[in-house]
Amino acid sequence: MKTGVILARFQPIHNGHLQLIKKACDENEQVLVIIGSIDKLSKRNPIPWTIRKQLVEKAIKDHSLHEKTKIVELADLSDESDNSHDWGFYLYSFIVSKINQSDFTIYYSDGFETITSWFPGFLLRNNVSLSLLARNTCEDGVSATMVLDMILADSLPENNVVPQCVYDMRQTIKAFLNVFK
Repeated sequence: MKTGVILARFQPIHNGHLQLIKKACDENEQVLVIIGSIDKLSKRNPIPWTIRKQLVEKAIKDHSLHEKTKIVELADLSDESDNSHDWGFYLYSFIVSKINQSDFTIYYSDGFETITSWFPGFLLRNNVSLSLLARNTCEDGVSATMVLDMILADSLPENNVVPQCVYDMRQTIKAFLNVFK
């Protein structure tokens, strides 16, 4: 079965994430959406994973992508700067345990160098395919940092850069942001 994988922190989910998920759904029979860094709560990760999961589920359902997707959570192996093969093997084994197959395509919008550093060459040649979208081509380069800045400034436009569920929760998200100011 052809499988796509999306790994993101979703701090919060935005339309760039949805563009990646839609592309993965269009090109695969099933899509595993992994909410990463669930063991982190900090200035970089201000939104608790339970709220992030709720927002991801709602956004995916509202965009009719839920029939092909499975949403799971993943704690970091160490810290978020770990781009080692240890991290790659951890991620690879986690994905294989969830999809029950050894090959898949990862859809990603960050630097090519980062994701390729996770996996040794033999996994990239034989098991892990990459579908990279340049962040600046995804929804005008929207990023979670940009969204969080807009939420803090009370300038988040409705139906522009985030799904409606994030817009509706902007005051709750702002409260979490204020904790880590």
